[in-house]
Order: sequence, then structure tokens, then C-alpha cells
Amino acid sequence: MIELFYRYRVHSSQERAFEHAYGPSGPWSLLFAKHRGFRRTRLFRHKKEAGVYVCIDTWDSKADWDAFRAEAADDYARLDRELRMLYLEELLIGYYEGEDEYRAPFDRLT
Repeated sequence: MIELFYRYRVHSSQERAFEHAYGPSGPWSLLFAKHRGFRRTRLFRHKKEAGVYVCIDTWDSKADWDAFRAEAADDYARLDRELRMLYLEELLIGYYEGEDEYRAPFDRLT
């Protein structure tokens, strides 16, 4: 499993539209869902910093993500252009790999 973490800074007038577009039922998730290996998208708003979000896209593997990017390059670019106005800043924090999506909390492993 791989998770892609993105950090966004969003203008206050665009927050609702951004939350829809980048949330679990928005157009990004709908595009991802058409491709093998996509699991889900989660969107988190920073508790103290207004307009700051983290979006996490989960895929079965980096190979699935790479295949999606190759297969859907035109659709990805189009959607990226259409929705670019919703945020002020986008930062790919990184790709994080793990064996499984759900693990027991550390304090319950003993």
C-alpha cells in the first residue's frame, strides 16, 4: 500500500469548493476510482491554521499510481487545470509505503 500526502493552502473564499473537489466524493476521487489499485481519498483541515489542508490518496501500490498517471495523463492534466484556482499553494509532502492500511495502535500491540 502507498499513501500520497499533499498539503494545500486555500483562500477562505474557496474552502467549501476545495473541500468538495479534493474530498472523498469529489472529481479527483471519481477519476481515481476508475483505475485499478485506488483505495480512497481522505481530506483533513488543520485545526489551528485557517485554510490549510492535508489530502491523502491511498493506492494498493506505487505501480498502480504510476499506471494511473500514465493511463489518465490527459484527464489528470485537464482536471488539474480546472481545479487549480481552488488553492493558493500545493506541496507534495511525499509517498509513504506500508504493508497494510489498518494496524493496531502501538499501545495495543503488547
